[in-house]
Amino acid sequence: MKKFAIPFLFAACLFLASCSNDDEPKAPVNAITLNMMNSDNGKTTIGGSDVYINSSNNFVSSQCGIVDLGRKGSLTANPSLSQIAQEVAVTPGNYYQIVLARDVQIIAGERAFPINTNYYCVRVDSWLYDADSEISGAKVRYAECFPTISIEVLPEWDTLFPAYLNYNDGMQVANDTHTFAKGVKIDPNYEVYDFNQYTHSSLYNNLKIKIQDNKITFSNPVYSKGDKVEVITYVRYGSLYTRVHFIVS
Repeated sequence: MKKFAIPFLFAACLFLASCSNDDEPKAPVNAITLNMMNSDNGKTTIGGSDVYINSSNNFVSSQCGIVDLGRKGSLTANPSLSQIAQEVAVTPGNYYQIVLARDVQIIAGERAFPINTNYYCVRVDSWLYDADSEISGAKVRYAECFPTISIEVLPEWDTLFPAYLNYNDGMQVANDTHTFAKGVKIDPNYEVYDFNQYTHSSLYNNLKIKIQDNKITFSNPVYSKGDKVEVITYVRYGSLYTRVHFIVS
């Protein structure tokens, strides 16, 4: 489910920052330097994206979300989505992030970005000027990044977890609770699929699911031995999220 392949169809966005050579931070090995001309001087875009610098010297996109991180960002930072827009001022010395807007989802009440999708970190190094000393664009550096987070915090995309509802003589004797890492939030919107191909099983019809912060509990008030369902939901930690599957039997 990578939305940004390497020529990055919506590879949006580079941004400009100015600094002296002594202040320039080290860039990752995959960083690219680009002279990005504004819309009055050729309208340079990144890859196949629509991101450009307009005549007001702002970064603009109709398909990407752009985040201005100020001077405290980096070319390797995880996505920060608290202040995201489709037009932001170009400021030399500042860091930016660009994500495909449709990848940003509301998960457990907050904006989040999928852990299996790439995005761009950008730094504006300096303005570019024409022969009349007017701003013609900006020199930027950018790097393609993937989110980094421990699998102990957020499992890999589409990880499968078993959930067992135990029975004894036709009676349920236990629920099954799965607890994620502290700080993880489980989205309350989940989907349930029945493994029975012909009609909904007793487990599908009677399964109870309770979500509380980082815990999800499955229970079934009736005897449904042999039935099996799949529950798909999303879990978020900070600004990142993943999709998980529970096979309940």
